[in-house]
Amino acid sequence: MDPQVSTIIIIGIGAPILILIVLRVFNIFSKNPWFCKNFGWHKTPKSISSDGCSLTGICPRCGKKVLQDSQGNWF
Repeated sequence: MDPQVSTIIIIGIGAPILILIVLRVFNIFSKNPWFCKNFGWHKTPKSISSDGCSLTGICPRCGKKVLQDSQGNWF
């Protein structure tokens, strides 16, 4: 395989992954609700309650009531 083609393939695969990693790091430290509204990436609530079958809470970043899914993510 031509070295230029393999470089283009690596950049084509690596760039989106790098962008996603940078977004996830910004999500951890950001207080902006943009991540909640556009991606649904809510922060872990400070107080978590149970309604009998699922865990619920209030996202500290956007103030929306959120549920925890089976993988531990908040939506």
